[in-house]
Amino acid sequence: MASVGVTPRADNGHMKVFISSLIRGFEPLRDAAARAVSSLGHEVVRAEDFGASPDSPQAACMAGVRESEAVVLILGSEYGYAQASGLSATHEEYREARDARPVLAFLEDGMEPGPEQLAFVREVQGWEKGHYTSSFDGVEDLQAKVVRGLHDFALANASAPLDEAEVARQSLGLVPQAPSGSGTSLVVSVAGGPARQVLRPAELEDAELHRFLLSEALTGTNSVLSLTVATNTSMDADTVVLRQDDGAFVSLSETGGVVVAQQALEDNGWQVGIASLIEETVTERISDALRFIGGILDRVDQPRRLSHVAVTAVLLGVGYLGWRTKEEQAQNPRTATMGIGSKDRVLVQLSPPVRRRAALAHDTHKLAEDLAVRLRREVRP
Repeated sequence: MASVGVTPRADNGHMKVFISSLIRGFEPLRDAAARAVSSLGHEVVRAEDFGASPDSPQAACMAGVRESEAVVLILGSEYGYAQASGLSATHEEYREARDARPVLAFLEDGMEPGPEQLAFVREVQGWEKGHYTSSFDGVEDLQAKVVRGLHDFALANASAPLDEAEVARQSLGLVPQAPSGSGTSLVVSVAGGPARQVLRPAELEDAELHRFLLSEALTGTNSVLSLTVATNTSMDADTVVLRQDDGAFVSLSETGGVVVAQQALEDNGWQVGIASLIEETVTERISDALRFIGGILDRVDQPRRLSHVAVTAVLLGVGYLGWRTKEEQAQNPRTATMGIGSKDRVLVQLSPPVRRRAALAHDTHKLAEDLAVRLRREVRP
């Protein structure tokens, strides 16, 4: 197996391509990838070109991945030697790359992977919607498909470059200033990039789309609105909004921005005593919102023109509420430490704020956990 990292050169617009392989017998495929890169006018850099370095060879390779703009991943039957992490060198490089940059994955036809490599391949295929993926049959076929994949990648990025700071600002801009109903609201907003129109005005007003949104929000696998509360659908400028009488809502804009607002406190009779924000509940509702939003984007942006997303989580109308775990609440439900000062709006983003869109489906719990922890730090004294 081999991996190739791509990073742009400032002088002529060409890209520097980093190639690394620790698997003996893989040289013909690595050479084919190098020829593909060179044929497009890009510069090829191999792991063995690093020369003397105070870092280990794998540390140098990982640094090359971090400096890249894309990664080409070539998978055959062999997994490779495990590093200190328990993963092969290429698996480590893939993990380093997948959250932050596009991966162009090429799987060898007819390969018979062992258990470790099979698990690796399934991991890559699980992220298929976030990757350019193709199979290849032999050296010449691989070379042609790497050329095509890199060419398509360069065209897509030239026509719509990603401005991560702007995507993060767009996510912040989707958040309401105050809860639309009584009580405390938990809001999750997701903006996509590169910035572009995802839905035309006529498509946004389409009754079939409205029925789909309503069905997913109320009864879908990752539903976020209550079936027991009345729901109204309306248009607000370039946004369709499903709004419930208790202040919960879902909105979708022409640019693919999605907002989910839910009640932040327990509403099933479980919580007794002094009302508090429960960490597990907040985490679960953020997870539900992220999965719901990922499903909506898969429906309205099937070509996956939005490759990246910025996620914002907000608590509105917190007031003097405390923050507890379920165990803490159960052990002492009628005594709680209240927040210091009334808080109207507690807002957090991830660090870094922009992630690959596939993370909404494949790293949902990690994202929700990270956002919940950041909210807790702001609320809990």
